[in-house]
Amino acid sequence: MTTLLDVDATTLLPGRSALLDVLGLRRPTPPAAPTTGLVLIGLPAPAGLPLGAGQLVEAAAGLSGALLPGEWLARHGADAFAVVTEEPMTATAGRLLAALPPGAAAGVCPVTADRTAVDVLRLAALGLVLARLGEPGAVVRYPTA
Repeated sequence: MTTLLDVDATTLLPGRSALLDVLGLRRPTPPAAPTTGLVLIGLPAPAGLPLGAGQLVEAAAGLSGALLPGEWLARHGADAFAVVTEEPMTATAGRLLAALPPGAAAGVCPVTADRTAVDVLRLAALGLVLARLGEPGAVVRYPTA
C-alpha cells in the first residue's frame, strides 16, 4: 500500500497512488463476482493545449456534484478524473459526462479478482483512448468482456 493521503494540489482531490489503493481495497476475493468498476473520464483539451487550473477545478466540482453516495473521485493525469463506483459503469459514465463540457469521453473497466489495481487502471485508460477516437461523449469498456 502507498497512501490514501496523496492529494492533487490543483483540485485537492486524491491522486493516482490513492486511486490504486482504493482499487486494491475494492478487489473482490475469488470466487466473488465483480461489484466495483472504474470510470476514467477524460476532458477535452482546447486545440491540444493543456487545461488550465480553473478548468480542472470546475470539472472537479461538476463531477463531485454528480456523484452518488459511496462513489469515490480522484484526479488522474493532466486531463482525467477517476471514479470508483458500485453502480453500473456505463450509466455512471453517462451521468458523469453530463456534468462536464461537451467533448469529454470515458473508459470503463470492472474491478475483478484476477486484475491488479494497475491492470484495472491501464484497461480503463485504454478504453478512454479508444473513446476519444470516437464521438464526443463516447464510453468504451476495454476489454469488452
